[in-house]
Amino acid sequence: MKILLVTEVIAGNGHHKAAESLLKEIKRRNPEHEVKIVHLLEVWSKSIAQWAQKIYLSIILKRPKVWAWAYRKESNFAFVFKQIIAYLMYIKLDRFLKKEKPDLIIATHASGLTALSKLKKRYHFKLAAVFTDYHINNFWIQNNMDYYFVGHEELKRRLIEQFSLDPNQIINSGIPIDPVFNDLYFQERNQEDHYFRILVMGGGLGIGSIQEIVNSFKNVGHVSVSVYVVTGRNKKLYQELTDLAPLLPFPIEVFSYVEELYPMMKSSHLVITKPGGLTISEALSASIPILIVQPIPGQEEYNARFLIRNRSAIRIQNIAEIPYWVEYLYQHPGLYKKIQAHQTKIARPNSSSVIIESLLKSVVQCYTK
Repeated sequence: MKILLVTEVIAGNGHHKAAESLLKEIKRRNPEHEVKIVHLLEVWSKSIAQWAQKIYLSIILKRPKVWAWAYRKESNFAFVFKQIIAYLMYIKLDRFLKKEKPDLIIATHASGLTALSKLKKRYHFKLAAVFTDYHINNFWIQNNMDYYFVGHEELKRRLIEQFSLDPNQIINSGIPIDPVFNDLYFQERNQEDHYFRILVMGGGLGIGSIQEIVNSFKNVGHVSVSVYVVTGRNKKLYQELTDLAPLLPFPIEVFSYVEELYPMMKSSHLVITKPGGLTISEALSASIPILIVQPIPGQEEYNARFLIRNRSAIRIQNIAEIPYWVEYLYQHPGLYKKIQAHQTKIARPNSSSVIIESLLKSVVQCYTK
């Protein structure tokens, strides 16, 4: 069958990584399926997609309070802008779908969902939305949807109560992550490591006070730390940390974009990160305690609150607190194991498998009726 995974990269790499994880799972099950990852804003206009990313980055880096306000008002914006965006994208997507003729479309970003839901009647494909954060954003809610896949049972309850959706449409799958997390879920962390290994991340865009975080480890006492840092697409940060590394009093390895994070997560004892949906889902499935720093207002703020409610992470307000928590977690293995136990309750390492199994079965049933 022909499957399109529609997504975007304007707000980082998480939505795209979710699509890649689903593609891997589809190919594992049946390599003969024709699968394509599509950035819908680029189908509409590459220049608009580029400008959208520039505007997003400018706002979150320079005017985060503006983004926080906009996100709090997203239900009002969704009511108006969903239809405007659909109107603008409709013709381009109509031509695109006429050429592609998909049997199934899986969206890991909401940008083109309204237009797709309108075109669904014409092209008769199955349409599924896959949430990539632990929050309900109104832009995802559309008519003519076949399935919604959510990260946790509380999101399913909200979709039913707030939007009166059919419970049979909603599957608590978890946020889709690389299938390798499921394959190696029970692999033990190296207990003979003499270092307390810390993984520092700033998402696919490599944003946040990463260099300040790294420098804070100089103040860690009584614990031998070693550090992995992933800088994503931030080339300037990568070079700065590469130059800094030989001057630091602890071992450090600096990476740009990492295709497969599982080995790095499984060999680490703590991850310090802003709470992007994909990153924290991977950390939960790797059973690695999370120290939350500098969440982007909006979706990441909701992700942070979700983790705190489920006692699966520690949130700090100031980077100066990092040495204290590194030492405390090292010296209090009881708390460390409690966090891991809570993570196990909400981790979904088989998320991609659940999503693809459900959808492929649904499409096959549709065509055999």
